Amino acid sequence: MSRWRALLSAAAVVVLSAGCVPSLEGNEPREANHEVPDSFAGGSVAGSTGPSVAQQKWTEFFTSPGLRALIDTALQNNQELNIRLQEIIIAQNEVSARRGEYLPKVSGGAGVGIEKPGHTSQGVSDERHGLPDNLGNFQFGLTGSWEIDIWKKLRNAAGAADLRYRATIEARNFLTTQIIAELARSYYELIALDTEIEIIKRNIDIQTSALEVVKLEKLAARVTELAVQRFEAEVL
Repeated sequence: MSRWRALLSAAAVVVLSAGCVPSLEGNEPREANHEVPDSFAGGSVAGSTGPSVAQQKWTEFFTSPGLRALIDTALQNNQELNIRLQEIIIAQNEVSARRGEYLPKVSGGAGVGIEKPGHTSQGVSDERHGLPDNLGNFQFGLTGSWEIDIWKKLRNAAGAADLRYRATIEARNFLTTQIIAELARSYYELIALDTEIEIIKRNIDIQTSALEVVKLEKLAARVTELAVQRFEAEVL
C-alpha cells in the first residue's frame, strides 16, 4: 500500500506540474508604443491647463541671463555631446543605406580603349589587308538587380537601423538634460551660498552694533562685563 501511495503521489505531482507550464501563445513580438501619455501634455495633471514642464525648452525654463550663457557655452564646447552628434549622423546614414538595400538597383558602365595588332599571324594578316594599326575599342552596358525580401531580412535590418537612430537621438537628449540640470543646480547653489554670505555679513554688522551699545551700557553701569563678553562671543 505504501508503494502504491508513493506512485500515486508522484503521478499527481507530475500532472500538476504539467498543468502549470506557462503557454507561449499570445507572446508574439509587438511594435514599440511611441505615443506620448496624456499626462505629459500637462492638461490632466493637477487640473493644469498649460503645457507640461517637460515640454518647455531650457531657454524658456531658465530666465537668468547668466545661467543661459553658461548653459549655451557648455552645450557648444562639450566633447561628449559632439561625439553624440556624430553618432546621430552615422546612424542616419545607416538608415538610408539599409532602406536602399531592398530597392531595385541599376548600374551602367562605359569604356574606351585602343587595340593594337601584335606580331602574330592575325596581325600580319591585318597588315596585308590594309587595316589601321590602332583599332578603337568601345564598350558600354547596363546591369540591374533586385533582391526580393521574402523573409523580411532587409526590412528588419532597416527597422533596427531606424531604432538605433532614434536611440542615439534620445541618448543625446538625455545627456543634454543631465548637463543642463547639473549646471542649473550648481548655479543656484552658488547663488544661495552668496546670499547666505550676505546674510551673515549683515548679522555681523548688527551684532557688532549691539556690542558697541552694550559697551556703552557698561560704561553707564547698566550692565556687567558678562553681558559684554556674551555679545563678543556672538560676534566671533
